[in-house]
Amino acid sequence: MQRYLDGTNDVAFKKLFSDKVKLINLLNSLLRLSKGDRIIDLSYITTEQLPLFLEGKRSLFDLKVKDETGRWYIIEMQRKMEKDYLNRTQLYGCYTYVSQIKKGMKHRDLLPVVIISIIGTKALPDELPYVSYHHIKESNTHKQYLFSLTYVFIELGKFKKNDLKDDTDEWLHLLKYASQEQEPPKEIKNEIVLSAYASLEQYKWTDQEHDDYFRAEMAIQQEIDKFEEKFNAGMKKGIEKGKIEIIKKMLTKKIPIEEIHEMTGISIEEIKKLKAEI
Repeated sequence: MQRYLDGTNDVAFKKLFSDKVKLINLLNSLLRLSKGDRIIDLSYITTEQLPLFLEGKRSLFDLKVKDETGRWYIIEMQRKMEKDYLNRTQLYGCYTYVSQIKKGMKHRDLLPVVIISIIGTKALPDELPYVSYHHIKESNTHKQYLFSLTYVFIELGKFKKNDLKDDTDEWLHLLKYASQEQEPPKEIKNEIVLSAYASLEQYKWTDQEHDDYFRAEMAIQQEIDKFEEKFNAGMKKGIEKGKIEIIKKMLTKKIPIEEIHEMTGISIEEIKKLKAEI
């Protein structure tokens, strides 16, 4: 029987990282913050709905927090790669940065925003590591002069089970593999990661939490099914288009219609229609 629920599930992810201690530990490890720069405290901000954009949809990020220095962090868990996901991530960052502006506020008072995107698959080229850091740099000197927006992408699709070198790896292992395990690996030493394993033990969840978890799972599966349906329809359309092109080439080579019918399975009437188009 499955012991741990999937930490990448929307409900499980928010349950884990609505715990301030866990989120601070995750951020300090992901951002490689040195001892003097580490996040000490966080305040959670209600996730805000973005204005209406493409296709009339509203988008939500999972967690939005602010540290003791005023720096903002957006954390999103995305289980599957979607079209325009990278553009959407940039939109989140820009929106959060601009939304700081209040009446009478000066531009110099705007604080940096860090967007942390955890993706269940691959999103960027293989030449990049499973945790990549994206800053705005000048193209000739490669020096950074603009510090307002930073993007961190964590691609679980690139992370391997035996990659347990530091706290970041331990967190990523939990997110990717905990639901397949009966015990945390003995290599995991971080007590906060171990407490996260305990939080994912399904027998500790209430009936309502279970219901919410499985509703989120069903919603994800429906999205996957829709994607596969569209993909298969596209493949079928592509195959049919390819077959039509082949038939037209056969017709231009004066191959008899009856012979084309036998070779392709396309009806004689359809072949005649294609011939009329040439």
